[in-house]
Amino acid sequence: MNSDDMVFGEVNYREPVRMRRPDRDRRWACVAYEVPGPGDMPIFLDRKPADAIERHALRDVSVELGGILLGRECLDEETGEPFVWVTESLEAKHYENTQASFTYTHNSWEEITRERDNLYPDLDIIGWYHTHPDFGIFLSGHDLFIHRNFFDQPLQVAYVVDPIRQTRGFFRWKADGLDQVGGFTIVADRNDRVALARLVNDLESIPNADGGGGGLSPRLEAELVAMLSRPAYQAGPSGDRAQTAALASFAGLLVGIIGFAAVLWINSLNQQVHDQADKIKSLGEAVQSNTDMQRMALHTLVDKSEKGTTGVDLFTSSYKRALSERDDWQSRSEKLNYINERLAVEGKSLRAALDETGQKLAKAETAVKENAAEAKEARMLRDDFSVASKQIATQNATIARKNELLDAVDESKASDLIRRAKWGVYLAIAGWAVAVLLGVGLVALWTYGNPIPPETGPSSPEAQPPHMIR
Repeated sequence: MNSDDMVFGEVNYREPVRMRRPDRDRRWACVAYEVPGPGDMPIFLDRKPADAIERHALRDVSVELGGILLGRECLDEETGEPFVWVTESLEAKHYENTQASFTYTHNSWEEITRERDNLYPDLDIIGWYHTHPDFGIFLSGHDLFIHRNFFDQPLQVAYVVDPIRQTRGFFRWKADGLDQVGGFTIVADRNDRVALARLVNDLESIPNADGGGGGLSPRLEAELVAMLSRPAYQAGPSGDRAQTAALASFAGLLVGIIGFAAVLWINSLNQQVHDQADKIKSLGEAVQSNTDMQRMALHTLVDKSEKGTTGVDLFTSSYKRALSERDDWQSRSEKLNYINERLAVEGKSLRAALDETGQKLAKAETAVKENAAEAKEARMLRDDFSVASKQIATQNATIARKNELLDAVDESKASDLIRRAKWGVYLAIAGWAVAVLLGVGLVALWTYGNPIPPETGPSSPEAQPPHMIR
């Protein structure tokens, strides 16, 4: 993509806020990286985004990577002078890059804006960062075009990191141009002073005096993560489980190869530790031999000192020289002991990483077995489904034939049956009527042949015949 083809979304900027500089606030610990110039605008970078940017830069040193800087554009409440405070960073996930260029796209800018609104709605976009693998710290013509067109506010900055040469630097607006500052300040909470000092020492390639407590440096840890981490495979639909099992098997093979490489690396590191131990042992023998020689020289000088002043002076100078040589040998021995301890600590960390890799390999093998069983079950289900489909097809054909037979019945026969059924109903009704009439007639005949006698009551006194006496 050419520079003229880049499209960015709308960018909202805020006015600088008045606040106290972190190097004048007792709540914060500040350590300078390199030496800020007297005319440089103060730039403060929190330890968290500084560490995150270093790890991002080490993730892939074959191409350029980049992202956005978030924080505050500020004015010193005491002097009114401007300064910038970077408190967060966001990686660009959609971009176009090569070994010598990095270009934002419309999708990358939309995602950065959306992520900023969701995670850090109160922070400003105060600049951008990108890497220059093995090219040094500068702004190319393409970089200048991006900064002048999309980061043109007076306090917006550009941060460039070279992960191979282990150099880095900020660029700021100055007299309508972009100028690199001599140095900047890394900030952390006051309780994190030790971790802050270790980070700055790592950035400036200065060995840390302590042998532990801070873990691995960002560079070594990022290299280990890049070696051991791989993108997780997303499972597909149930119909593709056989393919999933094959891909899982391939992933397990990759994990096994990585684990074997880690074992070789740890063995090499152990060999280096043994070599250092042998050197320390040789150095101890040399120190012991030197001590014996000094003791013999001391006795000789003591004998000479008993003979006069000249012997005393010779003894004094020789003794001082012997003490100086002894101190030098002790210092070298302490340095070798420190190196040996550091190698032992790193070897322990690598062994832990190897154990974790072995656990991941075992889980991958278990997943492969489970996927194989599921694939076999899926094949059986597909066979059962095929048999059921054939049975359903047979039943559908039988039903279709029966429907055809039903449709082929003679309609005239159906009409004749319906007509007969109607006549049957009529005849049944007529039969019931005749039966009722016959019943009524029989009741009437029976009643006519057996008349009911008239009702007679008790005889009245007048109607009774007179008594007859016989």
